[in-house]
Amino acid sequence: MKKYNYKNCQSLFGYSAEVHIRCKGVCQLCGCGGEPLDFDLWRQMTVEHLIGKSQGGYLKQIREEVKEKFPELSEAGVDLLSKEIDEINTVTGCQFCNSTTSRDISEVSMSELFSKSAKTRDSILENISSACDDILKKKQSSVKWKLESVAAAFNEHVLSKI
Repeated sequence: MKKYNYKNCQSLFGYSAEVHIRCKGVCQLCGCGGEPLDFDLWRQMTVEHLIGKSQGGYLKQIREEVKEKFPELSEAGVDLLSKEIDEINTVTGCQFCNSTTSRDISEVSMSELFSKSAKTRDSILENISSACDDILKKKQSSVKWKLESVAAAFNEHVLSKI
């Protein structure tokens, strides 16, 4: 039998795989996963953008901000800085955490973070890193509360009937 082309699973390979490898297969919101990495859980992992698309947090949008803020940078320089910012803004999330935080809107947009920074690479990276750390902590707190509620409902309504 012919093997399935794993590259069709874009949420697990390519761009996403880089994020999952960097996060060591651990959901950065609830902490599930890790070593040994379980295939069944790993295939439920997604990329979580701390600053979402509607706030300019996707790589293509970040690249445009970098070009605008640093017109003197070469294409390679724009790509490098954009990828550094994208790494700060993306973490691994499990399906549950990703879906329960998908409607959370960041209080700050990527554009605002760029405009509030001095026109230096370090200032922008520091500002974005600080904002993303704060966003991650808020999401972790929200997920913790949701998981406690959902686990209680699972025990009462599902597990008790199995």
